[in-house]
Amino acid sequence: MAATADAPDDHAGPESLSLFYDTWLDWLIVGLLAIGGVLAAWLGVTLVNDFDRALAEEFAAEFLTGPDAAEFPLTEPELADAVYTVATWSAGGLVVAGLLTVAACIWFRRYRNGVRDRLAEGRQAPRWHAPLLGGLLATALVFVPFVQVLGGGAAGSLSDRSATLDGALAGVVFGAPGYVVWLAAVAGTLAAGYGSVAVLVLLAMLVYLVVDVVLAAVGGLVAGLIAG
Repeated sequence: MAATADAPDDHAGPESLSLFYDTWLDWLIVGLLAIGGVLAAWLGVTLVNDFDRALAEEFAAEFLTGPDAAEFPLTEPELADAVYTVATWSAGGLVVAGLLTVAACIWFRRYRNGVRDRLAEGRQAPRWHAPLLGGLLATALVFVPFVQVLGGGAAGSLSDRSATLDGALAGVVFGAPGYVVWLAAVAGTLAAGYGSVAVLVLLAMLVYLVVDVVLAAVGGLVAGLIAG
């Protein structure tokens, strides 16, 4: 039976898609993710150390002297305190996201060895392997425009169920490091006492997620149609 975009069949076997099971792809993903994780953690530490309350007060003073700040509801001390709190939490989120990304690299290398062992024994890869690989590949190549489509396409090519669904799930995986930073910003906003702003940040995160999922689903759909 021919594969379709919704239910691909044996086209995702390791023989026909050995590129996706090659060790060089593992090292590419692990290397780029590790670099990104270290940079994110370094940036977070730098912000924690360099963004002090005096800098927040300077920012607040400059902002409130602008022509559009007349109706701004916060006083200068309140704005400075809010900026400092959100910046500190966001910087901490960068550090955590970076460290988790590096830890994920170590885990992913071991996991991929296990997948190859399963294939060598004649067993299938885990059901979540396609979206996981596609999402991490896209995350590693985050500097490429619209890379979510590429990640979704990789997931769709490997999928043994719905290429579109696995592509969409790859979009969820792609956004994982960003979720940590977004949630840290939400926590910082709540800590500063501005719940309504936290809701806006959450809505922005949802938009970010939806865009990633839609683009990756398109990639999975196209991969399924090509394989069919």
